[in-house]
Parts: sequence; C-alpha cells; structure tokens
Amino acid sequence: MKPAGFLKKLVYGYDKLEEYLLCGSLVFTTLVIFAQIIMRSVINDSLTWSDELTRYVFIWQIWMGVSIAQRDKQHIKVELLFSFVKNEKAKSVIDIVSTTIWVAFSAFLLVNGTQLVQQMIERGQRSGAMRLPMYIVYVVLPLSAFVLCLRLAAQIVEDVKVLISGKKEAE
Repeated sequence: MKPAGFLKKLVYGYDKLEEYLLCGSLVFTTLVIFAQIIMRSVINDSLTWSDELTRYVFIWQIWMGVSIAQRDKQHIKVELLFSFVKNEKAKSVIDIVSTTIWVAFSAFLLVNGTQLVQQMIERGQRSGAMRLPMYIVYVVLPLSAFVLCLRLAAQIVEDVKVLISGKKEAE
C-alpha cells in the first residue's frame, strides 16, 4: 500500500470516528437531559450530576466540532479584504496567510492548553458534583488544537499547490 493511500484511509477513519463520537455524544446528552426532566417533574427529585456532565460533554462537542467544521470548510471568515482584491492569485496568497495565522493561533492553544492540563493534573482539581478530575474536561483543548493544526497545515499545502498550478482545484 502506498503511503498516500494509507494516510487517506487513516484520515477517513479518523473523520468517521469523530463524526460518530459527536453524534453519540449528542444522543447521550439528550438522554441525560431528558432523564433529568423526568426526574424533576415526575419523581420530584433531581440527578445531582446531570447538569455538570452535560456541560462537560458540550465543551467536548464544541472543541471536537471545530475540527469537523474545518474539514468541511464551514468556519466563518471575514472576507472584507477579498472584496478589495480582484486578482485570484492575490486572493490565494491572502487565504494562505490567514490560514497560517490560524495555525499559529492553534499552536498557541496547543502549547498553552497542554500547560493548563499539566497544571490541572498537578493540582488534582476535581469537579464539584461528579468529582471528575478536571484535566479530563480540559484535555480536549490541546487535542482539538493539535487536530486543527494538522487540518490547517493540509489546507495550506493544498492552497499552495493551487497557487503554483494556477488551477482552481489541486489534483
């Protein structure tokens, strides 16, 4: 098997895993919230941990969703600068520069998020209701920043190929 073919299968597998995890976590969160509503309205009791758990799962959903949004090119962009530039090559250069800035910001989140997680581990901080180690909640920041850096770097490579070849889509 060629390395490129293996890499494509690996990326495809990761993409599917990410989608299944996000869909599964959405179903899970909905079920926990539904159970909490039933407990409060029917049994007049509540699950002490449900609000905290759904909050933490939601945080993971958001940060994991950043990667999927980049994969599908669904992030919001400010395209004001593009309206002043008519040359397609100049637009491509602007896009590459803006993506490079985004990589730098993601690398910043990766480094600082890793430091934050290390501090959480050292302090042994736990959540209030579930007594969950807080680093489990925060570890999604460096993980998602790492995956985003990889996706953005791949995007820059593709954009540079398009810029050099002069074609709309890289082959």
